[in-house]
Amino acid sequence: MTISLKTKAVGACLLIFIVGFACGFIAKNIIYTKSEYRFQHDFERLKPLTKELGLSDTQRALLFNVLADHKAAINDIMKIVDPKIKIQLHIMRENIRNILDGEQKKIYTGLLKEQEVKRIDDE
Repeated sequence: MTISLKTKAVGACLLIFIVGFACGFIAKNIIYTKSEYRFQHDFERLKPLTKELGLSDTQRALLFNVLADHKAAINDIMKIVDPKIKIQLHIMRENIRNILDGEQKKIYTGLLKEQEVKRIDDE
């Protein structure tokens, strides 16, 4: 059974799309969070929200107090689920590696290492 060149091309395009989507999803989640699934609020990141809502200085201080009050409880919850999430992330990354060829695996590993360094630097 022979597979036509057109079918191979479509298959390659689909594979590239799926790998690109998966890498983008992983990169987005790693880049946009300071650490994997740990609740951390960054007051600087809240500036657009406080500006958009037109909060006064008093309201802004109260908002930050509310966030700080709940941070410990959320961190306690995350300590319980974080190991399970890390296991799932590891399995997902291995499944992604399994669909890549040799050169793609090297690039993917490099991307993951870069994101880990960025994540550690941001903490």
